[in-house]
This record gives sequence, C-alpha cells and structure tokens, in this order.
Amino acid sequence: MSQIRPTRIVFRRFLVPVIMLLVVTGCERNQATDTLSEYQQRMANVLDTSFDAAMTSSSAPLVTLHYPNKRELTNRIKSTQLDVKAFYSLKQCDLNVLIAQRNTPLGRTQLPSVRYIYEREVLASLSRCKTLMPQHSELLDKWLEYKQLTLPLVWANLVQTSDETINAFSSNSDFFVSATPTQLHETQSALSYLLALNDSDNSLANSSALESNLDLLSKAHLPARTWRTQAVLQNELNKTTQWLKKQNLHALCPDGKASQKIKYLKNVFTLFFIEKIQPIGSELNRVHYALMPFYSALSQHPRLASPFRQYINTHGNDGFDGYQNAIKNHVQFWQTLFKHCGISPRAN
Repeated sequence: MSQIRPTRIVFRRFLVPVIMLLVVTGCERNQATDTLSEYQQRMANVLDTSFDAAMTSSSAPLVTLHYPNKRELTNRIKSTQLDVKAFYSLKQCDLNVLIAQRNTPLGRTQLPSVRYIYEREVLASLSRCKTLMPQHSELLDKWLEYKQLTLPLVWANLVQTSDETINAFSSNSDFFVSATPTQLHETQSALSYLLALNDSDNSLANSSALESNLDLLSKAHLPARTWRTQAVLQNELNKTTQWLKKQNLHALCPDGKASQKIKYLKNVFTLFFIEKIQPIGSELNRVHYALMPFYSALSQHPRLASPFRQYINTHGNDGFDGYQNAIKNHVQFWQTLFKHCGISPRAN
C-alpha cells in the first residue's frame, strides 16, 4: 500500500520573560564547563604553574554526540500492491480512502510519526472490512498479516528516525545543570509511551498523544544534555586528576603537616569541586537513575537497529560508568592527599 502522510507596556511584559529565559539558558549552557575551567586555573595559580591543555569555553562544543546516520536506522518496508479492480471492490469500507490518501504527494512524504498512526489506522480498517465484506476475507487476511508483521518496523522508524527523538538523544547545543521535576516526569512519560506503542494491541496510539509526547521529549532533551555533561566531567576530571598526580603535592606536606599551598588547594577544592561540581553530579545521578530503565529497554530491544542500540548503551550506560569512575578517582586522590597532610576537606 502506498504512503500518506497599550503597545509599549505589552512589549515590556513580553521582553522581560524572554530576557530571563535567555539568561537562564546561557547559565545552564556554560556553568559546568566554566566551573571546570576555573577549577583547573585556580589550582594552577596556587601552584605557580600552568594547567596542561586547560579547557576553555570555546572547546566545549567539541563534546559532540555522534548519532547514527538515518540511512543506517531506517527500515525499508515494501509497499503492498493492489490492482484497480481490487481497489474498487473495497468501496464498501474506508480502506480505499486510506489507500487514496497514501498516494497523494503529501502521503508519500509522511513523517515517521504520521506513518505510524497511518499504519495503525490501516490495521483497524482491515479488521472492519473483514466484517463488512466477508467475500474478500482471503485478500484482507493476507493484507492484515503483512501489516501486523511490518508494524514493528514502522515503530522502530518512529523511535530511531523522528526529528524529535534524534534531538532528545543527540542535541549538541546544551549542557546540564539540573532538571525540574516536570521535565523529568515528562521525559519518563514520553519514553514509556513510545515503548508501549510497540504493543500491537495497544490502544494509546493516536496522533495527538504521539505528537505531544514527541514534542515534550524533544524540548527537554534530557538524555543528550546529561550525556554531554557527563562526558565533559569525565574528560576534564580525568585530565585534572592526572595533572595533579604530576605535581608531587605530597612533598608540600613535610612531616605530614600541610603547607600554606596545600591549604589554599583545599579551599579551591571545596569552593569549586564540593560546592559547584558535585551538585551537578548529584543531579546527573538523579536523572540517570530515573531514566536508566528506559535506556536499558531501548539498548536491548530486538526491533531497534544495532547502531541505535549501541549508541544508547554507549552514552546511557557505559558513558555514565566512565563519568562515575572519573568522579571516584578524583575524590580518592584528594582523600589520600588530605590524609597524608593531616587535614580534612571539610575543615575551615
């Protein structure tokens, strides 16, 4: 089957929210990377040296999520053929109307979400036509069987190739500081909805609900934001820990007594890592554990393409483990140093 598919006051009231939105967005976009950069530079200043390959704001966009090419992800589904005589014999039900819609220019360029709803409508129409026209049951049964067989492929195209899901999983425009309860709940609900659609008997499939969930997922793009941020933290904290190990800081604590430089470093560690970086990490953990069941479901789903499943696993599972190891190794370095120097990181 073929495809379907007063003025100044008002201005000021409008302008203020826009400015506030830009400020908030700008802060979130740069806070994590700027904090890491200043953390590195402050330590270098205390030690009167330079930080090797220090990160700058201009280098932040290099943390890119490389989403698989759509060509690798798109299932090519063969259209069923229907001769003119058979087409007109179905005039007693609405199936021929759907066929005609699919053969329009708009119908041949359907978005993945529109195509999915269309295929659902075709399945429902085929079932109705069997009741209305039992004389065509053999033709309709074969058609129905084929449509049921290919519907999971249409669903996979929806999940993997929709612009909204691509944005949610790979947007490279923002970093992460925190997520509101609403953003997290809407993202969970949207992912749950998409996964549930794969149930062939599911009654949730309607255009309004599908487009709404895709839109919510795209606007928040929590997976992409958290994955980019955890990658930055992993890369920069690993780099920072290695740099610190080269500084021979234990020599700055003769007889196990902290020198003034070590005390200054402790203040930098407290001000930047404890008070600014760790809260971002806590939020990353909160969001990750809330979305992890969905990452696991997507990365293991047999209907989804291997490159897509590998991509989700790389960032949603392996990437998180790498980020956590970077945090752990960094903290352990400081704990060892402070113990050797006889000071507590929480002491004033």
